[in-house]
Amino acid sequence: MAGHLPVYMYGTHLGNLRKGQGRDVVFETAPEGVSRFGIASTVLSNSLPLGPRASTAGDASAFFGGLLPEGRGLVNLAAQAKCGTADLYEMLEYAGMDVAGALQVGSRAGSGSGTYRPVSDAQIAERFASIENYALGAPGGGGSITGYQPKTTLACIDGQWFEALDGAPTTHILKPLPQEFAAMLHAEAYCLEIGRRCGLTTFASEVRNFDGSPALVIERYDRSVDTAGTVRRIHQEDAAQALGLPWGGDAKYESFPPFRATLANIAGLLRRRRTVLGGGKDDRERLLAFMALNVAVGNTDAHAKNFSLLHLPDGQIELAPLYDVLPQVLAPDGQQNLAIGVNGVRFQPSVTMADLAAEGQSWGLLQARAEAVLADTLEQVRYAVEDIAAEGVAANVPLLIANQARNLLNGKAAAVSTGGPVALAHLTPVSAMPRSHRPGAGPAQP
Repeated sequence: MAGHLPVYMYGTHLGNLRKGQGRDVVFETAPEGVSRFGIASTVLSNSLPLGPRASTAGDASAFFGGLLPEGRGLVNLAAQAKCGTADLYEMLEYAGMDVAGALQVGSRAGSGSGTYRPVSDAQIAERFASIENYALGAPGGGGSITGYQPKTTLACIDGQWFEALDGAPTTHILKPLPQEFAAMLHAEAYCLEIGRRCGLTTFASEVRNFDGSPALVIERYDRSVDTAGTVRRIHQEDAAQALGLPWGGDAKYESFPPFRATLANIAGLLRRRRTVLGGGKDDRERLLAFMALNVAVGNTDAHAKNFSLLHLPDGQIELAPLYDVLPQVLAPDGQQNLAIGVNGVRFQPSVTMADLAAEGQSWGLLQARAEAVLADTLEQVRYAVEDIAAEGVAANVPLLIANQARNLLNGKAAAVSTGGPVALAHLTPVSAMPRSHRPGAGPAQP
């Protein structure tokens, strides 16, 4: 359709994008989308239900703009697409074939599965060398990666790395950093391993060296690979998109207008336990566990784009695994304020377990259930710190996490990080702490 960009998801023509007023875009549901998923389905986004009426420009721009990178990456993308940084339509036409989730956007969408080209470690290192001027997941356009940090995407199939071409789906995100900053990559990998031990994340991650260039390699949770090596997309959106927050600015932080980036609003998007039958999962409890880990780790940059929802083909919605977790309080600027507050508390060292429990209660969780989730999560954090080999990780990282988890369990404020990188002398060595119980084996130890 002339003047429109088709939008495909799960093999179905879901709708079309057209230019709105100014630089905005408007989304129009296609008959095929309604036929498969139904009127008012939120399979695309909680903020963009399918229906006979076109979306407002603001709603569509908020969601589709949220597929694009931020900062320098957006500038690079616009330059490669030969358009302005506010021209959503042209950037999506250029880079919409492999984005977060299961979407393909653009005039080539739905035309085929794409192709793969093998790459060597040396070629991957060359890509890293130009990462500051390269924002896309596929050479020559076709892919977009969200976020500020420079990164790239590749497919790994049967142990071989490939560039994804012509809209082929990628399987991994690679975050490179110069060798002198490699400790940051190890710190994030370490925190993700803690998340795995706590059952809060599922995807694999590791620091790998590509011809002398280190990178954090992260398996995409919005992709799956079957036994035949076929890569399939799984749809997802981040909470900023689901809440309809404006793209390209600071609305993902609680303290910036329109002031909707709150844990309560994110919790309102999530699946709840079916109280009549007493069974099933409650993703609010999982979100509370995420925040317990974020506070214990000192991850102060957990904003609305760092929580996501999975939209499955059957219409079910699940909280996506935990991601982008690292001790921001140990960064050179020592950021101490949480991107999104807990029970009204923004200063991370002041957050207590009581604050976390009160936050969960404000979402409708019972006090006893919220406290049990928090205690179990923080005990698992302590046990993980005791158990994981912290290779390549700065010594103050596990000490920070163990001490903050202990303080929270003891009813105190997290309080270890008090403005800038934490000194080792102020932390209790992990070996000097009483051995914690395995989760579920007994009461939390002081």
